[in-house]
Amino acid sequence: MRKVNQLLASVVLGTALTACSVLPSNPPVNTYRLAPSTVDVVLQPLKLSLVVPVPEANRTVAHQRITVVTADNEVRAYQGARWEDTAPVVFRNRLVEDLQRAHAYNTVVSNDENVNVDRSLHLDLQSYQLQYKDTQPEVVISVNAALVNRRTSEIMASRRFTVEQAVASAQLNDILPVFAQLNDKINEEVIIWLRQQEH
Repeated sequence: MRKVNQLLASVVLGTALTACSVLPSNPPVNTYRLAPSTVDVVLQPLKLSLVVPVPEANRTVAHQRITVVTADNEVRAYQGARWEDTAPVVFRNRLVEDLQRAHAYNTVVSNDENVNVDRSLHLDLQSYQLQYKDTQPEVVISVNAALVNRRTSEIMASRRFTVEQAVASAQLNDILPVFAQLNDKINEEVIIWLRQQEH
């Protein structure tokens, strides 16, 4: 009888392990990127160079998952979706692209290693998330910016930029376009602000 029980136990365990090996260990996660930029600011380029390092960010923002903040201030990750890179890198790369397209500076680079430049734009990404006000979902992007003169190490100016917009629902097809729109809006504000500091 003991041998029969041992045999049955082995069969059940073997079946369970087989089932586990067939199922994926983690649910699939789709990767998303921002829609193409619509920023149409075009300036007379300054004969200056600018570097934009990756923004500082806290742990709730500095990752690839789309951050969701509930009405109870609980921080979650949007299930089954992530950005193509961490949120700070996504934000920085789009800003560099828009600065280059706007001809804001003669040269705009993102690599801060051994680069001889005139200005650096230091960023602290505070929010890059879907959040709820009561039951209303909205997209929020907030960043602190400081423009530094690399020749003198002087902080020329600093400012906080915040944009937010309610969305029809928390579905990806509603929130992803708004992330792109707000990114464009905040980048346009940053570009204009930077130019104002150079006069």
